[in-house]
Amino acid sequence: MTKAKDAKKKKDTKAATGKGGDGTYLARVYVSLKPTVNDPEGITIGGALGSLGFGGVLGVRSGRYFQVMLKAGDPKDAATQVDQMCARLLANPVIETYSFEVEKPGKK
Repeated sequence: MTKAKDAKKKKDTKAATGKGGDGTYLARVYVSLKPTVNDPEGITIGGALGSLGFGGVLGVRSGRYFQVMLKAGDPKDAATQVDQMCARLLANPVIETYSFEVEKPGKK
Protein backbone atom coordinates (compact mmCIF):
# COMPACT_ATOMS: atom_id res chain seq x y z
CA MET A 1 0.00 0.00 0.00
CA THR A 2 1.03 3.57 -0.50
CA LYS A 3 1.54 5.97 2.36
CA ALA A 4 -1.66 7.82 1.41
CA LYS A 5 -3.70 4.60 1.52
CA ASP A 6 -2.07 3.62 4.83
CA ALA A 7 -2.95 7.01 6.32
CA LYS A 8 -6.56 6.77 5.07
CA LYS A 9 -6.93 3.24 6.43
CA LYS A 10 -5.52 4.33 9.80
CA LYS A 11 -7.93 7.31 9.90
CA ASP A 12 -10.92 5.09 8.98
CA THR A 13 -9.94 2.58 11.68
CA LYS A 14 -9.74 5.34 14.31
CA ALA A 15 -13.19 6.64 13.34
CA ALA A 16 -14.71 3.16 13.40
CA THR A 17 -13.27 2.37 16.83
CA GLY A 18 -14.20 5.75 18.28
CA LYS A 19 -10.57 6.74 18.89
CA GLY A 20 -10.44 9.59 16.43
CA GLY A 21 -10.06 13.05 17.91
CA ASP A 22 -11.65 13.76 21.27
CA GLY A 23 -14.54 11.34 20.76
CA THR A 24 -15.69 11.38 24.38
CA TYR A 25 -19.39 11.96 24.95
CA LEU A 26 -21.72 12.20 27.93
CA ALA A 27 -25.15 10.65 27.63
CA ARG A 28 -27.93 11.53 30.04
CA VAL A 29 -30.51 8.74 30.02
CA TYR A 30 -34.01 9.00 31.52
CA VAL A 31 -36.04 5.83 32.06
CA SER A 32 -39.66 5.85 33.25
CA LEU A 33 -42.61 3.51 33.39
CA LYS A 34 -45.08 3.69 30.52
CA PRO A 35 -48.22 5.66 31.41
CA THR A 36 -50.35 2.49 31.38
CA VAL A 37 -48.12 0.70 33.93
CA ASN A 38 -49.01 0.96 37.62
CA ASP A 39 -46.37 2.88 39.63
CA PRO A 40 -46.72 1.96 43.34
CA GLU A 41 -43.49 3.77 44.21
CA GLY A 42 -44.78 6.98 42.62
CA ILE A 43 -48.11 6.62 44.46
CA THR A 44 -46.28 6.18 47.77
CA ILE A 45 -44.05 9.20 47.12
CA GLY A 46 -47.09 11.28 46.14
CA GLY A 47 -48.85 10.32 49.38
CA ALA A 48 -45.76 11.16 51.42
CA LEU A 49 -45.45 14.56 49.76
CA GLY A 50 -49.12 15.24 50.57
CA SER A 51 -48.57 14.32 54.22
CA LEU A 52 -45.59 16.70 54.32
CA GLY A 53 -47.85 19.58 53.37
CA PHE A 54 -47.38 19.64 49.60
CA GLY A 55 -51.11 19.52 48.84
CA GLY A 56 -50.66 20.78 45.28
CA VAL A 57 -49.02 17.53 44.14
CA LEU A 58 -51.45 15.85 41.76
CA GLY A 59 -49.37 12.79 40.99
CA VAL A 60 -45.85 11.36 40.90
CA ARG A 61 -44.23 8.94 38.48
CA SER A 62 -40.89 7.47 39.53
CA GLY A 63 -38.03 6.64 37.20
CA ARG A 64 -34.28 6.26 36.85
CA TYR A 65 -31.49 8.50 35.59
CA PHE A 66 -28.12 7.37 34.20
CA GLN A 67 -25.01 9.24 33.11
CA VAL A 68 -22.93 7.28 30.63
CA MET A 69 -19.49 8.44 29.44
CA LEU A 70 -18.47 6.80 26.20
CA LYS A 71 -16.07 6.99 23.28
CA ALA A 72 -17.52 7.31 19.79
CA GLY A 73 -16.47 8.57 16.38
CA ASP A 74 -19.13 11.29 16.27
CA PRO A 75 -22.35 12.34 18.05
CA LYS A 76 -24.51 10.21 15.75
CA ASP A 77 -22.46 7.09 16.53
CA ALA A 78 -22.65 7.91 20.26
CA ALA A 79 -26.45 8.25 20.04
CA THR A 80 -26.69 4.91 18.23
CA GLN A 81 -24.64 3.22 20.95
CA VAL A 82 -26.70 4.78 23.75
CA ASP A 83 -29.94 3.76 22.05
CA GLN A 84 -28.69 0.16 21.94
CA MET A 85 -27.63 0.34 25.61
CA CYS A 86 -31.12 1.47 26.56
CA ALA A 87 -32.91 -1.11 24.43
CA ARG A 88 -30.73 -3.99 25.63
CA LEU A 89 -30.02 -3.22 29.29
CA LEU A 90 -30.96 0.12 30.82
CA ALA A 91 -34.71 -0.03 30.11
CA ASN A 92 -37.28 -2.79 29.87
CA PRO A 93 -39.07 -1.94 26.60
CA VAL A 94 -42.16 -3.90 27.64
CA ILE A 95 -43.02 -1.62 30.57
CA GLU A 96 -40.64 1.36 30.29
CA THR A 97 -39.84 4.21 27.96
CA TYR A 98 -36.53 6.02 27.69
CA SER A 99 -35.08 9.19 26.32
CA PHE A 100 -31.55 10.50 26.23
CA GLU A 101 -29.36 13.38 25.20
CA VAL A 102 -25.75 13.13 24.05
CA GLU A 103 -23.22 15.94 24.30
CA LYS A 104 -19.56 16.65 24.83
CA PRO A 105 -18.69 16.50 28.54
CA GLY A 106 -18.45 19.78 30.40
CA LYS A 107 -21.47 21.41 28.75
CA LYS A 108 -24.61 22.53 30.65
